[in-house]
Amino acid sequence: MSQSLHGLKSTRQREAILGVFRPGLAPMSAEEVAAQVADQYPQLALSTVYRNLERFVEAGLLERSQLGDGVTRYALHQEKHGHYLVCTCCDAKIRIEGCPLRTVEEKLEQDTGYAISGHNLTLYGICPHCRAQQNKNSKGQ
Repeated sequence: MSQSLHGLKSTRQREAILGVFRPGLAPMSAEEVAAQVADQYPQLALSTVYRNLERFVEAGLLERSQLGDGVTRYALHQEKHGHYLVCTCCDAKIRIEGCPLRTVEEKLEQDTGYAISGHNLTLYGICPHCRAQQNKNSKGQ
């Protein structure tokens, strides 16, 4: 295990933790990551997962975000913008591909002189599954 992960010593546990993440996947909490690797490493402490996730953030491999519920989540560092849709009923999260704010960002740079280095956008609403459940429940009353 002599190779490195962006300057970090490569270990089997680190590779397993980082291996949970895939491009386009919704951000995951440390608890969700720990659950994903529990079969392979049942004795892996949650504190070890947290520590490695933070090291991956520092190394530029992951990005950290909070989507309004106070839970810190991690996703692969893909670009300078993070855009998500979050369901207020079931807390489902999906990443929005592309940047719907690109023209707004360019206009703000022109108007203010700022060199904008990034932004995050989180939109909250009710996912199709929860909407269908609500409609089903309202019709049954």
